[in-house]
Amino acid sequence: MRTKHIVMSAVAGVALAFGATAGTAAADSGEAGTPGVLGACPDTGNEVRVRGGYAEWDITCEGGKVYVRGYVKDTALDGKCARVKAKNMNSSTTKRKSACGFGEARKFDFNLGKGKGAKVYLTVT
Repeated sequence: MRTKHIVMSAVAGVALAFGATAGTAAADSGEAGTPGVLGACPDTGNEVRVRGGYAEWDITCEGGKVYVRGYVKDTALDGKCARVKAKNMNSSTTKRKSACGFGEARKFDFNLGKGKGAKVYLTVT
């Protein structure tokens, strides 16, 4: 899989202050330090890593519906959970999956309904 370059909101703010621009693949969830991917169909090979969590996912469209498929993994002994949140860009449909406990990985297969893309975030809480 190819690796997506994800911009954390804090880093993006510093980069923008110095005149650099973030790529269109990055989306700000509104939560400091939360990387996200804004993807139109198809957007495959997304790999996101944050302290304590890792996730891979593909965004696809089939029959006019948006699907996000992949897995999320807890990578730290910190008592927190790695969480993926996916939201349909065209509606309020949102799905979530969590992996809690060091080394735990959970697969997900989200049907987000009618649309052509999704915003997907990885957090550790």
